[in-house]
Amino acid sequence: MRKILMIGVILLAICVSISAVSADDSWSFNFSSSESSNSEGGAFSFGSNNLLQIQGLNYTIPDGYKENESYRVVGDDVNQSSMPEGSKITTAQFINGNDSIIIKAVFSDEKIDEYTPTDNAVEKEIAGQKGWIEEFNDGVCFDYLKDGKLVEIFTPDEKVLESILESADK
Repeated sequence: MRKILMIGVILLAICVSISAVSADDSWSFNFSSSESSNSEGGAFSFGSNNLLQIQGLNYTIPDGYKENESYRVVGDDVNQSSMPEGSKITTAQFINGNDSIIIKAVFSDEKIDEYTPTDNAVEKEIAGQKGWIEEFNDGVCFDYLKDGKLVEIFTPDEKVLESILESADK
C-alpha cells in the first residue's frame, strides 16, 4: 500500500511541476499534430544549428548571433486596425555585440495578402523575395508577404538581410 501511495505522490508532484512550467509565458505545450490553425498561439523554435522556425517559415541566423530569449513573443494579439481581426504576432531577436536581428511574423486564420508600407519604404527584390525596404541609422528593415503572413526582418545592414533571405524556404 505504501508503494502505491508513494507512486501517487510522485505522479502528483510531476503534474504540478508540468502545470507550473506551462504557466510560464515562455513555455507552450502543444500536443496537436497540425500547425494549420494559426490562432492557437503560433509556432516557434530555434536550434543549435542556427535554424529559426517561426510560424512555418525557416531562416538561418548568421553565426555569432545569440537569441535574446527575453525579447521572444509567441502568438500575442496584434491590435492594429490594418491587420485582420484576431491577428497574432511571433517575434525573435538575435544579438551580436551592438548588432541586432529582429524577425517578426504576423499571422491570422485569414490569409494576409495586403500590406501598406510606410512612406519611406522602397519596393525592392532581395534574394528573390519582393518586399519593401527602409533604411535607419542602426540598420535596415524589410517587410514582405509570405504564405499568407506578413514578415518583417530588421538587420544591421543589407548584406546580413540578404544572407537571411537566401537561407529562407523558397
